[in-house]
Amino acid sequence: MIKTTSEIAVRLIQSVGGDHMVVAAAKVSTSGESALQFSSPESGEENAGLINYLVKMRHGTPFEHSSLTFFVHAPIFVWREWHRHRIGFSYNEESGRYKQLEPLFYLPPSNRPMMKVDGWKPGRPKFELAKEDVWVSLCENLAKSYKLSYEMYEANLALGIDPGLARDCLPVGIYSACWVTCNPRSLMSFLSLRVHDERSQFVSYPLYEIDVAARACESMFQAGWPITHAAFVKNGRVAP
Repeated sequence: MIKTTSEIAVRLIQSVGGDHMVVAAAKVSTSGESALQFSSPESGEENAGLINYLVKMRHGTPFEHSSLTFFVHAPIFVWREWHRHRIGFSYNEESGRYKQLEPLFYLPPSNRPMMKVDGWKPGRPKFELAKEDVWVSLCENLAKSYKLSYEMYEANLALGIDPGLARDCLPVGIYSACWVTCNPRSLMSFLSLRVHDERSQFVSYPLYEIDVAARACESMFQAGWPITHAAFVKNGRVAP
């Protein structure tokens, strides 16, 4: 029996550093060992102007001395896009070679824009909401294909063949879990491309589902690095 969901779960497991470490990392170039005094949490707020300057002028390395680790549960088609972000990212993903994948599959929520607008362009894809009967038909079609593919997957496993081959019939709508660790600089680069925001200097048009996941990451980043995040937004959401 398969299960379906529209949820994409993003959990912050640990975070290291904060705005103060951005300041400390930047100050070492002019202060040497004295930069240690800036590694205390209060130094971030006292040096908000410096952080904004670093973002504005794209001096990026001071933002690499902190980290965030997320545990993410998302469909395979989301991971195909997320794994394109390699610089400053580390991944450990659930393996279909070593365990049987759970029968959990993605169905879009009814409020997910999915119908092409007039003048649709691949480089700037825009969509509008579907009529309810269209959305229902889509979900029924997906559920039918998910059910059949997972039955074939179980039949392949029952043959005793390599699980890495048995899974080949599974669609990209099946869920996979992954550890994701990154630094603030790499995360800002990810957010600049995977969150649609009309205020951005370079407006991006990401896939709806990875936009959902990216916004969850951004809220956690904002909580831990409020000054850095504010500077990121102020300067057009361009990663330093």
